[in-house]
Amino acid sequence: MATSISWLALVIGLMAVAYAWKLQQELHTVTRRLDRYNRALFDANEELRKVREEMTAALAGVRAEMRLPVGAHTLFEPQMKVRDAVTIHPQAEQILAAFHLGGCHSCAIDPNDTLAAVCQENGRDLAQLLQNLNLLVASSQKQPNGQMQSIKVPNVELSF
Repeated sequence: MATSISWLALVIGLMAVAYAWKLQQELHTVTRRLDRYNRALFDANEELRKVREEMTAALAGVRAEMRLPVGAHTLFEPQMKVRDAVTIHPQAEQILAAFHLGGCHSCAIDPNDTLAAVCQENGRDLAQLLQNLNLLVASSQKQPNGQMQSIKVPNVELSF
């Protein structure tokens, strides 16, 4: 009787080991599948981020193109977003950097903020910034390919 119980215990133990091995294999298969899904999800998320950035840049470009025919002297306005201002003229970023409104990590700004909000937050003169930005566009001429011609930007002096 003791031998039959030992044999039965041995068979049950072997079945438990086999079942544990089978579960381990299934877990390994599910883990590999989950890793593939996570990679695919990460790649899709990265593509979505790139498309959003491209769409935001394209929208800023369209806004800038819509504003260009209005008039070269009042192109930049206080409610304009920084992203749109930089899109209108390639050297607008240099003017903003001269006012310490972007361009380095210590004076970083949000491109979705308006020019008025950025000036107010950083204690800069909005009228002077707009004057310099509009002067930049007024002194530039449009090239045949639709791009603004670069000009030499004078140093901007700030008095605090």
